[in-house]
Amino acid sequence: MIRLASVMPSTSMKIAVSRLFPRLYFRRVTAATISGSRHPPITSEPIPASLAQLHLSPIWRSFLIDLRNLLAVLNTRLIRRHPSNSGRVRSGRSSTAPAGRILTRTSTSNELNDDEKGERNESNDENGKEDPEEQKKKEMLRRMRNVFMVTLVIYAAFMLFGPVGDLPPGVVGTTWSDFTGRLLPTGQIWKIVVFPEREIAFVYMYAGAKTASGENLERIYRIQIPSVNRFEGEVRAAEAALKLPPELWTQIQYRRLDGVSSVLTLLVIGAVALGIYFLFKRVKISFNITDVMSSLTKTKLNIIDPHSKGGKLKIKFKDVAGLHEAKIEVSEFVDYLKNPGRYTKLGAKLPKGALLTGPPGCGKTLLAKALAAESSAPFISMNGTEFVEMIGGLGASRIRNLFKEAKSRAPCIIYIDEIDAIGRKRSDASASGFGSGSGEEEQTLNQLLVEMDGMDSAQGIIVLASTNRADILDKALLRPGRFDRHITIDLPTVLERKEMFELYLKRIKLDHKPAYYSRRLAQMTPGFSGADIANVVNEAAIRAASTEKALVTVEELDFSLQRVLAGAEKRSRTLIEEEREIVAYHESGHALVGWLLEYTDALLKVSIIPRTSAALGFAQISPRERKLFTKEELFDRMCMSLGGRAAESVVFNRITTGAQDDLEKVTKSAYAQVKIYGMSERIGPLSFPPQPGFEAEAEFYKKPYSAMLQHAMDQEASNIVSKAYFTAEKLIRDNRNLLEKLARTLLEKEVLSYEDIKALIGPPKYGDKQVIELAEHILPKPESNATF
Repeated sequence: MIRLASVMPSTSMKIAVSRLFPRLYFRRVTAATISGSRHPPITSEPIPASLAQLHLSPIWRSFLIDLRNLLAVLNTRLIRRHPSNSGRVRSGRSSTAPAGRILTRTSTSNELNDDEKGERNESNDENGKEDPEEQKKKEMLRRMRNVFMVTLVIYAAFMLFGPVGDLPPGVVGTTWSDFTGRLLPTGQIWKIVVFPEREIAFVYMYAGAKTASGENLERIYRIQIPSVNRFEGEVRAAEAALKLPPELWTQIQYRRLDGVSSVLTLLVIGAVALGIYFLFKRVKISFNITDVMSSLTKTKLNIIDPHSKGGKLKIKFKDVAGLHEAKIEVSEFVDYLKNPGRYTKLGAKLPKGALLTGPPGCGKTLLAKALAAESSAPFISMNGTEFVEMIGGLGASRIRNLFKEAKSRAPCIIYIDEIDAIGRKRSDASASGFGSGSGEEEQTLNQLLVEMDGMDSAQGIIVLASTNRADILDKALLRPGRFDRHITIDLPTVLERKEMFELYLKRIKLDHKPAYYSRRLAQMTPGFSGADIANVVNEAAIRAASTEKALVTVEELDFSLQRVLAGAEKRSRTLIEEEREIVAYHESGHALVGWLLEYTDALLKVSIIPRTSAALGFAQISPRERKLFTKEELFDRMCMSLGGRAAESVVFNRITTGAQDDLEKVTKSAYAQVKIYGMSERIGPLSFPPQPGFEAEAEFYKKPYSAMLQHAMDQEASNIVSKAYFTAEKLIRDNRNLLEKLARTLLEKEVLSYEDIKALIGPPKYGDKQVIELAEHILPKPESNATF
């Protein structure tokens, strides 16, 4: 630190400042000026008496002189730019300064360059237009800015390189090991002075101190201290280790920094305070705690008012494909908002609210916006998570503001998305801050209940809310008088998926009409939501654009389905030949067992190409939309899932970890047959479905059956899985030749279609299983993906 400060010459700072201010440079007013020199000669300045009185090193004295000169330069620059306030610079005279101060260049009006003339003319124009008081304020702000910046520079430089007390020159830096190994054993240390603020200590030696080998020691040494609190204890421990007598123990003193640092700290604080004061005074900003709280409690509403310019919603019922039953139910709200008199004459009261439930991506928010557009009513929406904040009471305040805004715009529609964020079931534990809820959420929920109770149906305010977790909502929120209507928006049927595909396919350029693909795609995608369908179509368009095609063809739709279902191909994930052979036999085992059983679905494609979804291979089946399954059908599906593990065991006499996903599905199906569907003869027609909200932590809630019954159900589920595995293994052993054909061909081609499998091993044993003819080969979504 000391060495670094010693190489900071005063001349370098003067040159730096002269480059920052090219029209102002440091020199004495002498006739000796080197012609053509970019930087005139710089001479040393005399040390003023005020600085000479300070116990500073010559380096620091020169540094402070340079800073004083910088202030003088800034002041002179302000005077030249605003001569009306500080006196004009008269032409033909030099701007002189007292002895020992910085002097600016003597100049006449003829010597001024074009930039200086432009500045002076601009300053004169401003003075003629602006008010003198405004000029004074601007000048004061400029001065405060300059003082603030220079003070910060001084403070930062002092903290880095500042003096530590009145120390004489000749301080030598040393280390802790050198101190304990060379200095301390001499017993000739006079004292140690510690400065806690800088975490340094100075070791003062007696005059003429020498080491045991006769080496002369310096008078003062400097040590960097890692920890001030432990320094004295470590010194005493080192002295004790050296077995020094107590009379030779070193005296340790603690000192604070001199007053210069305190003065600089006060200067920085004062400059910051004055800067803030003038800043707020200039822009006329008033800081008030009331304004801060009001900004926090202010509700962030999304308001779409059709009566205002550009506030109309463009989404209508015709833009919402499918959802026929849901649109019929909400159409009553549209009729009421448009013709309320028809209902009031009969004494009817429209429900105050409707709860839209269903899986994610099924169009709940879209239907709410379409309802507002059809009724031409203002639409005020807010997310449930926006009501809950860290500061207590904000959620309830925002609920009040929401309904206040709705009443001022009545008739209107309020829409709260993901209401389960504030509408969870209340419990005794959550009231005290424990459990699944919190006090803030309960206050917000209570305020919502109060507002809906106090809302008159004649006001024309309808509250819509959506959630995909209706089972965890509080019962008070679902009772009649609040959310009277519960509208379930389920996954679309095959006809609704056909409409959705046609709607989205119309927005891209196809090589055929949308109807050519919509029926087939709808049959291939059971369980897809509206968001999934939109994603499939969009992925196809992206694929066509990336391959520079003018139209979207069946190839792009095939690619998009594969990408959505199993992930994109990852051919860079190379497998060793042994693993590739295991994957081929594993997938062939799935295909063969499903081909030979009666109640399995038709197989469309088998692939051993690795996918980004971590699947090394997969078998796709043609699913059927069914709601009811027999025991025999569930058993055959389990056998097909275990066909891959059985093939590995038969062919390689060992098993791998590739069947993990298959085993999870089979175990879940077996326990469902025993505990939920009552299909076990041993257990009987009993059903113990998982408790709502406890699926992920089933071991923590009280089970409605004994431990003995639980043991019996575990044994029964294990027996079902074992029986399915033995059945699959027997099919593999009895048809080993067919398995070899499938596996060898799959290793060669990597992908086999339904027709390829039929040509290799013949048609299915129990006849064709609802095979869906496709344009080329579009992959369906399997009801159960047998992934490896």
